[in-house]
Amino acid sequence: MQEHIRQLFSENIQTMIATGESLAGPLENAAFVIVNNLVSGGKVICCGEGATAALATHFAQLLLDQFETERPCLPALALQPHNNSLQHSHQQDYLARQIKALGQNNDVLLVISLSGSEPALIKAVEAALTNDMKIIALTVDSSGELSGLLNQQDVELKVPAHRRARIFECYTFLLHSLCELIDMTLFPQQGDI
Repeated sequence: MQEHIRQLFSENIQTMIATGESLAGPLENAAFVIVNNLVSGGKVICCGEGATAALATHFAQLLLDQFETERPCLPALALQPHNNSLQHSHQQDYLARQIKALGQNNDVLLVISLSGSEPALIKAVEAALTNDMKIIALTVDSSGELSGLLNQQDVELKVPAHRRARIFECYTFLLHSLCELIDMTLFPQQGDI
């Protein structure tokens, strides 16, 4: 069993290295997109489905509160994945309906997908595009329809992994890195973290 444990750590490390090599530029671009939109008076709207909804909520909370250093609150919210009234009457567009109501053209949608084919997330991205919002998408290698919706102004953070556990670990790390880059850019007087 200990050998298997070592193998799990090794697999995580290798996945993180591959992700770092392939996503350094896109991660920097994602931070700049968010910073520019925040400076322009926009907000970050986050969404996911299932386990990734928890990551979306976590990221929004880090922006609202703080990451590792005290700083002013940043405007962010996570869409509600469990709104029963919306889910029952509108099975696949419960996230899109929230974006239509809350999203504006100077906002960013941060969408977190484990497959790229979740109907609710695809409809959320379509709604964001209709509202002229920029999109940052955390996706995987086989990202399906969601990746195809993105424009040149959008940023895709495509994790080079196939196991859901490794993908989720990378997503968490990417979101924490994004918070750090946003804080470093908006609040440089607080020094490097």
